[in-house]
Amino acid sequence: MTSTRRLVIYTRFSSDLQSNKSCIDQEREIRDALDKLGIDHSSAIVIHDEAESGTKTFRAEFARLEAMVRGGEIAILAVDDQARLTRADNAFGFITDLVYSGGRFISTGEGIDTEQTGWELRCKVMELHNSTTIKELGRRVRRGQLGRVLTNLSAGDLAYGYESFFIDPEKAASSHRGPKPEKGVRINEEEAKWIRQIFDWLNGGRSIAWISRELTRLNAPTGRRRRSNRWRARHVRGILENSKYVGVWRWGLTRLIRNSLGKKKQIPVPKDQQIVVERPELRIIDADVWDRAQQRLQVLNDIYGRKPGQKERGPRVHHTALYPGSLLGGLVFCSKCGARMWQIKAKNRAYLACSNRGDTDDGCDMTTRVPVDRAEDVILEYLAQVLIARPKWVEQSLASMRSRFEEAAHRVPEQMKLDERRLRVLRPQIDNLVDAITNGNLTSQALQRRLTAAEREEKQISDRVKKARTLLEAPVRMPDDEWIQRQLEDMASIFREDEHETALLLRKLIKPVTAEAVIAPGKSRGYARLRFRINGEEVVRRLLEGSEAAAAADHLLSESKDTDFMSDEVVLDLGGPTKMEHWAPKIAEMRERGIPWKEIWKITGLGSGPAYVAWKRYVDAQQTSSGGPDVDGVSGESDDEGDESSDEAA
Repeated sequence: MTSTRRLVIYTRFSSDLQSNKSCIDQEREIRDALDKLGIDHSSAIVIHDEAESGTKTFRAEFARLEAMVRGGEIAILAVDDQARLTRADNAFGFITDLVYSGGRFISTGEGIDTEQTGWELRCKVMELHNSTTIKELGRRVRRGQLGRVLTNLSAGDLAYGYESFFIDPEKAASSHRGPKPEKGVRINEEEAKWIRQIFDWLNGGRSIAWISRELTRLNAPTGRRRRSNRWRARHVRGILENSKYVGVWRWGLTRLIRNSLGKKKQIPVPKDQQIVVERPELRIIDADVWDRAQQRLQVLNDIYGRKPGQKERGPRVHHTALYPGSLLGGLVFCSKCGARMWQIKAKNRAYLACSNRGDTDDGCDMTTRVPVDRAEDVILEYLAQVLIARPKWVEQSLASMRSRFEEAAHRVPEQMKLDERRLRVLRPQIDNLVDAITNGNLTSQALQRRLTAAEREEKQISDRVKKARTLLEAPVRMPDDEWIQRQLEDMASIFREDEHETALLLRKLIKPVTAEAVIAPGKSRGYARLRFRINGEEVVRRLLEGSEAAAAADHLLSESKDTDFMSDEVVLDLGGPTKMEHWAPKIAEMRERGIPWKEIWKITGLGSGPAYVAWKRYVDAQQTSSGGPDVDGVSGESDDEGDESSDEAA
């Protein structure tokens, strides 16, 4: 503890709407009272907290005050009233700590002095009074806001895209005293157009992160309540989840509570106390657009969201499956180690390279890289041609779909009858279990497990029955060949027109692409070869999209577990042997037959250096693989000339 203690005068006012002279007035009253008590205040330390709520204990100057108490620096702490010190439930604790450290507390306006007997009771009563006053004030404010909500007025709950306005502008302009003029709510069209754009982007397959970046890039207004012009993902998600944009205004869903230190948090309000008001005149988003967006958000939550009872974890699906940054990003895998291949740049050209290449001692030795432009062109061109040509596997997929339609026409009705019969048994059982737990005081874990299992089974069967009804209501008939051919041609045209939709479609149509190296004997690098299969299930799903059979097909395909729909493996080379690699084995054969080098140069069209280098590499590689000695070259021949590489070689 410090040996020098000081007199401290503390003042505070709550709101920036109050006069900053309030602290000066409080200080004057405190000094007058200290004069009457015969206490010298000429060297007092004066601490002000301006525009700070007394319910908060995390105030800069109040924190300084607490530090002085802990350091034993305060001889006397004087305030105008205890509420200036704090309105939270920690006033008595703070004053007790001050007294414990050797200090004295004086509230001049309330006559509280810790040197007087019984100060504890008076401090405790004032603490209860001050904290209750704040709670009562909050209740009255909430009551007034509720009245405005129920009469479709502004209650200060304006979301992005809305603004308030005076119901009677003339009265508002002339009124200076009395009740505040009433305000209504209307759509802010400048912001509303961005809300519509956000929903369109999400329903078009864009990610929330992409939307936030695009809004920032386009300098979209962020609203009156935000100082930064940068959009964040949480702001976009807040808009996408706000039902006000479809005219459903929910109010009073949470309420504010504080702990003893004044720390705040929101807690849910019981549903019977929540207010829901329909305001169709304030609708910005159509119902079908809203529904599609909510379905999309649910898909994202199912993939990325934390599950009940689970710790935070990574997504089950790689982000590039939903939000591809490029056509092949995250879709190509190394054939040697199985790692994803990511884009790098070399000499102003983009390549896909193994992400594990040489990182550690046991890193991947895949040195061949995949030229991005070449890979994209080859894959898209192949898909466009093969779809229009209708290969055998496409015909097999369509035939399999037809047989599934026929099977469903016989199987689904019988299965639905069994499921409905099971539901009629399950639902009374669930009701009995609930009654037993609620009214019979039976709370055993075994009973809870039985109820959980029964509810899970009931949900699964109900979902199955719902899908079966949809299937029976839909016409289980395949479109004709002319329709299918048109759809195939439309699908092929996408590969040439819309890059974003193509990237999404690629991830559905083809299984992960494997890249392997094709390396000529004697060389360390070569060109890339891609291997993949085409998912006929997605081809069929896409072909039937927009037809009368789409709903039935989607249901049947989602239940499919077999591989009837997969194509044969597709192998695409992104290059080929160079001229030297092509002639190397033939040169070795000619040398064994004793053909002179000059004749070989004439036959191959290679210069002396390239012909020798091609032969030397090939023969050395053959000898190395068989364990034999290296072959000596012809003296005087140079091997420092490079390959005459083809444009396709990586």
